[in-house]
Amino acid sequence: MDSAKTNQIQAICPLPLTLIWHENRRIYFSAHQKKKHLILRLHRLFLAAPTPVLEALIQMALYKDPKSRMIVRKMAHLYFTQNRMDPKPLPSRGVVYDLQEIYNRLKEEHFDPSYNALIGWSPSSRRGRFRSMTFGTYDRHLHQIRIHPLLDDRGVPLYFLEFIVYHEMLHAVCASFIDSAGRCRVHTREFREKEKRFPLYEAAKEWEKKSLNYFKTRKLSHGRP
Repeated sequence: MDSAKTNQIQAICPLPLTLIWHENRRIYFSAHQKKKHLILRLHRLFLAAPTPVLEALIQMALYKDPKSRMIVRKMAHLYFTQNRMDPKPLPSRGVVYDLQEIYNRLKEEHFDPSYNALIGWSPSSRRGRFRSMTFGTYDRHLHQIRIHPLLDDRGVPLYFLEFIVYHEMLHAVCASFIDSAGRCRVHTREFREKEKRFPLYEAAKEWEKKSLNYFKTRKLSHGRP
């Protein structure tokens, strides 16, 4: 099937083509030209792509066409939303806080009993100059929430950690979409309205404003979970 799809894409492409199929979901598309030769790296999700998507891939690779980018991203978004991988288990019990206990409490109070995302502390991040950090992430492909280990700290208010977990849990129930520019929008109007239902929303947002200075003084690792 790989060779058949490669031949189909080569028939569409006006340049000689080297096509490499892979399973890296974080970089599902990359392309560069070298002496009028196109080198294309594609996730295997595009093996099932219809002709219009294949044409969009070539337009995106050669001309950075925004409409084509939107078509490609929509297919990737749909694929990764519908096809989940088995996640690598992460520890939920920290030195100070137990994420599973927080998750269970929030689920009982705010979510449907069928809600079943996994949660855990992410591995320690890099060290270096402290400019910003991401407190948590939700991976739709893995249906897994990762929380930054910096939050496992007695100086971090419980209500703030609860808010971060609640925020990430919302991502699993509020649908994201690809906008007209091909960007994935996750913080939709529905998401923001539900986020504000958190009982200590204002207090959590206020502590978030001060958090960067707090973590700077801790001189700990940072970045993304």
